[in-house]
Amino acid sequence: MKNSRKRITLFTMAALWVGMAASMPANAQVVIDWQQSFGSLENDRAFGVAPSVAGYAVLGQTNAESSSGMFEHNCSYFIPRIATWMFGIDAEGGASLVWQHCNSYGSKQKLQCMGDDKYYITGIANDNYGLPKMRVIQTDVEGNVLWEEYFGTEDGNMIYSQNVCGIPTSDNGIVVATDIFERSGDVDQYYGGTDCWVVKVNDEGLIDWQTTIGSTGDDVVTCIQKSGDGGILVWVDSDQTGSGNIGCGEPEKKGVLVKLDDSGQILWNLCFERVSVRSIIEMDDGYLLAGDQRYTVDPGGNCGDGITTYDCFLLRCDLEGNVMWEKDYGGSCNDKIKKVFRTNIDNGFSVFANSKSTDGDVESFSNLGVTGTEAGNIWIFHVDADGKLLWELCIGSQLGLAEEIADVVAIGDKEYVIAGYNMWFDGITSGMVECSNNPLLPNLGSNIWVLKVTDIYDYDDLRETTLDNKVNIVPNPTTGLVTITGQDLRSAEVFNTLGQKVATARSEGETMQIDLSELPIGVYFVNIADKEGRKCVRKVVKE
Repeated sequence: MKNSRKRITLFTMAALWVGMAASMPANAQVVIDWQQSFGSLENDRAFGVAPSVAGYAVLGQTNAESSSGMFEHNCSYFIPRIATWMFGIDAEGGASLVWQHCNSYGSKQKLQCMGDDKYYITGIANDNYGLPKMRVIQTDVEGNVLWEEYFGTEDGNMIYSQNVCGIPTSDNGIVVATDIFERSGDVDQYYGGTDCWVVKVNDEGLIDWQTTIGSTGDDVVTCIQKSGDGGILVWVDSDQTGSGNIGCGEPEKKGVLVKLDDSGQILWNLCFERVSVRSIIEMDDGYLLAGDQRYTVDPGGNCGDGITTYDCFLLRCDLEGNVMWEKDYGGSCNDKIKKVFRTNIDNGFSVFANSKSTDGDVESFSNLGVTGTEAGNIWIFHVDADGKLLWELCIGSQLGLAEEIADVVAIGDKEYVIAGYNMWFDGITSGMVECSNNPLLPNLGSNIWVLKVTDIYDYDDLRETTLDNKVNIVPNPTTGLVTITGQDLRSAEVFNTLGQKVATARSEGETMQIDLSELPIGVYFVNIADKEGRKCVRKVVKE
């Protein structure tokens, strides 16, 4: 068996971009530290990846029969229902499996790591009576099942649930969110249509608490995230129809960010026009929301004219939900975000997505030499704190068959492990795909693909002379007092549109406040400087 651990440096974009306009993204400098495919003689797909004591655990599915391909165990008991396959690999991505287990198949599955000694698998699966319910499995560090429990309504209609999202808790339990359609069984509250059901399951597989979020219309959960204070952030795509326990009284706003405390009580909700958020990042002064924006393609797109497709979007808001900036990223075909991470080195955001575009922001697609986009590629891009695209990179094969992300974990500020799938053809090293499966797996189906990537872009060059990526000013628009936040701030001067200085402030730290309440309604410009003399100008609207 061949295991590819060659560091593949991707500097080809630098040559492509030399001489282009300054507005173009800078060259992406990313290395693939190692990569490897795993699978059976049939189609295999990844669901998730999580760090373990000695490496990584990977969760996926297979159509494998007994002892085929890389399987050492008999999975045939679960066929033809397909099998859930969980296996461990070492920290360097070795081709040999450290351990592996099969279980009955479940849909919409996720893998969560709890400390150093447990994992949780969540999803939708049939219980002992053949009823589709939410399933939670707890395993030890080698994938051995400790317990398996099913939760939901009496008639098991959770097969229609669109998502299952989970986060581990500090007491070795897990909070899981999914969709419900009635009040019965374990569900003790229901408002109508589709509701979001949030359940805390403890270390013994019992429900500690539950909360239903919704209205009389359809309310679908798409994301759940820990909050720094021990609470829980839940994103719901909502009709906000009729009575319920969320809403903002603005029908055009269909996305709702809900904050729960550690006992499941709703503390507040914020409403937005954007929907389908897949990743939430909490910061001291607000949130980054990342998801998919649906739109109709203009004529000339690489996927066809007039079709409905998706762009990636990022939205930055303050703690009150005021939008600071929002931007779309992608081309004219399907571009969908899977995970977003904040990088401490520049306070920017690294975005991991799947793309079928060959145009727009997805310029690096041309480096793969692919002639078609039927399957798509992995797309990684990085934006600064204000959403400016700094670099982007497609990872895939020249065959253009199928490379896709299922899950990503960060193992450092700029290091990530990706689990997805690819289509491997024996004897062909193509594009960035340089790995082989077991010799028993020639040219057959899709396989689970695990790779570690490191971002080696030099962000220091971006932060020498300007404060553009370091300063926030909120609220904006304002009716009076504004707060400026940054590092080592020195001064701020406010000018009107005639160039007249109308207000000043000084600071010896990270915040300054300026009161504009006595100024006329209009547009003002704030010149901000830090102790090293770096400057930026921000526009503020006084209402």
